[in-house]
Amino acid sequence: MSYRRVTPGIISKIEEIVGKKYVLTEKEDLEPYSRDETPGLSFFPEIVVKVENSKQIVELFKLCNKEKIPLTPRGGGTGLTGGAIPVKGGIVLSFERMNKIKDIDRENYMAVVEPGVINGNLQRELAREGLFYPVNPASMDSCTIGGNVAQSSSGANAVKYGGTKEYVSGLEIVTPTQDVIKAGGKLVKNVTDYKLIQLVVGSEGTLAAITEVVLKVIPLPEVKIDLVVGLDDLSLLQSILKKIWQEKIILTSIEYIEEFAVKITKEYVQNPPFLPSAHHYLMIGIDGEEGEVNERMENLEKIFTEENVQDVLVAQDRKQQEDLWKFRQSVREALLNSGASMVEEDIVVPRGKIVEFMEKSKRVYESYSLKTGVYGHLGDGNVHYNFIKPSKEEKNWEENVEKALYELFKIAISLGGKISGEHGIGLTKKKFLHLALTRAEIELLRKVKKAFDPNNILNPGKIFDL
Repeated sequence: MSYRRVTPGIISKIEEIVGKKYVLTEKEDLEPYSRDETPGLSFFPEIVVKVENSKQIVELFKLCNKEKIPLTPRGGGTGLTGGAIPVKGGIVLSFERMNKIKDIDRENYMAVVEPGVINGNLQRELAREGLFYPVNPASMDSCTIGGNVAQSSSGANAVKYGGTKEYVSGLEIVTPTQDVIKAGGKLVKNVTDYKLIQLVVGSEGTLAAITEVVLKVIPLPEVKIDLVVGLDDLSLLQSILKKIWQEKIILTSIEYIEEFAVKITKEYVQNPPFLPSAHHYLMIGIDGEEGEVNERMENLEKIFTEENVQDVLVAQDRKQQEDLWKFRQSVREALLNSGASMVEEDIVVPRGKIVEFMEKSKRVYESYSLKTGVYGHLGDGNVHYNFIKPSKEEKNWEENVEKALYELFKIAISLGGKISGEHGIGLTKKKFLHLALTRAEIELLRKVKKAFDPNNILNPGKIFDL
């Protein structure tokens, strides 16, 4: 489909809708909106429009449909698959002005927020009220709730608490057909509609603009313990994980960092925490009431004794906990800055297959001599592979990465997995979608897209082509 350019006349109409100072047209102002966190990927918009409410979005959709202008919604720009990049030019729809926490409802354990609210800011406001929103992406201090909903984001706490989709109780959205729809609300139960909320959650900004989110929140955990376990082989890791599941030990997080990634991160961050010498690292979090946390810790210690694990470091206070998680959240950035470029993937398999997948995957990327940093969320079967380009002159690197990815994706699918656990498909994984979904499944997704967006003006070029 061909799209029209944004003319001076159209810019004037947009300025009437949102105000002149909320329309960006200069190249230096547009540059930050030409990219997300995907390395090496950039497409400039023609203009950026900072909206304030759903009424303005309705008017913009009306104009864009009439003029056939593409419009790309954008949250914090922290995505890793190009989902918020305007590949067709046109307008970037920025939600940074829509950043209000509208209500923290202690009686119903709900929070009502605008899409531009930063995840970490919401976390801190809730904590002051003794409440907790468990979804904690590594980018929580820069990613937005609207972006989290669009991507169905997750985080380290997903082992115990789940991801974004478990907490969205209500949405207000504006469709490209200019309908303002309110689904759900401050409800624990709701079987009144076609699960519209879950259709929008994870739709990567291709179906509607999200203008309000109602989130379920829970009481703030009384106690939290974090520990690091150093291991020398994957078979031992497999045995420990198996016993954790068999003993039904409810952990909050089970993170993994491989030795090479730890080394790079230690060199990158200032004052890294002390970590034992090992080939593989588990970062385990436990939270809840003091009695149950102590019981789970005792059960873990029993497993470590049975498996003759010696290298266990327990964070003794809040500062040590914060230092550990800051280190974990710095792994991706450290790997990215260790080479000329990087390709990253977030493959997911059933958690009982995670070690098997890691062993098979290692054989693949080593066969292509790819420098690879590995970390991820073992508790929910999600592993991040980061292929690092040592220098710009490296020959055949892109070709070898693509070949390796095809093999990794096929291995994951053969084990019952999928090609993305939390980053989404966006632009960078679009060419691999056919490996995970049948032609009939992709065609059904296309029909849903056309029902919401018949003129394909909203975030075109993402997930699949029409």
